[in-house]
Amino acid sequence: MDDNGFCFRPLRASDKAAVMAISAKIWEGDDYLPHSFDDWVSDPDGLFNGCFVGDRLVGFGRVGFVAPGHAWLEGLRKDPDAGVSGVGRAVAVEGLRFLSGVHDLRSIRFSAYAHNPQTIAVNEALGFRRAGAWSIKSKRLPGSADGKEAFGAPAVAPSDRSGVSVRRVDPLDASAAGRIRAALTTGPWAAGFRLESWKAYPLEASPAIREDDLILEAVGSDGSVLGRLIGSLDPLKAQANVVAFGLESSSPSDASSASSDGLAAAALFAAFERIASDAGYAYFEAIAPGLAGQREALDACGYESWESEDDFLLYEWPAEWLGELARPR
Repeated sequence: MDDNGFCFRPLRASDKAAVMAISAKIWEGDDYLPHSFDDWVSDPDGLFNGCFVGDRLVGFGRVGFVAPGHAWLEGLRKDPDAGVSGVGRAVAVEGLRFLSGVHDLRSIRFSAYAHNPQTIAVNEALGFRRAGAWSIKSKRLPGSADGKEAFGAPAVAPSDRSGVSVRRVDPLDASAAGRIRAALTTGPWAAGFRLESWKAYPLEASPAIREDDLILEAVGSDGSVLGRLIGSLDPLKAQANVVAFGLESSSPSDASSASSDGLAAAALFAAFERIASDAGYAYFEAIAPGLAGQREALDACGYESWESEDDFLLYEWPAEWLGELARPR
């Protein structure tokens, strides 16, 4: 038991009903925990920790790993009806204590929504520092099995007369994947990370392209590549992700280049959404940088901001404090 009277233990399959009861009160019932619970409780490497007052679950949080030595904190939840304070901080501190026993730890990070001041205040008080900001752009297509309201217009593929087509690229094709990796993931789109599903995978320790990625190229009538998109499907959060996206235009102010860019973007997003929709996904999301033309292209394809730009915040524990985790600040 800690100083607040909270008790902690790893959550078990038998705790699912209590976790779901709290989850149903989060994000107006649109929490991703129902899709992640089974995987998290069975993860042998991480910690899905419950915070209890007596026998009552009042909060929880998970510590996982996005790459060897790179810890990721997520799923921090407090029962809004618990009637107690300090749950968020207590869960975060317990997560840091767990990590104090992990060998070869290289980083600890988490993401926060810019309009969630409580989470930000708690973790900044513990010592986490902001490492970057991106913009969440999303859409939900009609026909969702969960019955949630659609928003954002589906991307409309150009007609055949436009001369723009889309081809799939095999992620296991070393030369093609290498070309796309160089074009998209070593540039400023990711800024050192592969960003998807509210996580940041450090490219120094994890692959930029995965075997199950959806890799698409928009091709002009002359065979030239007009743009590229890397997408992924995440069953643990029930969403399809635009991992990276780029257009080849070298003259964005030129009218013909702008028209070509628009056609290429529309073709890429329409193809990705069709593939993901056929696989049963209705919610789409991109974590986008502030690159010229990138957010505008997402907007044009029906991807909407939430409350503001730069609302995805990446936080990290100071590297110089990694050896002091047994006594978190």
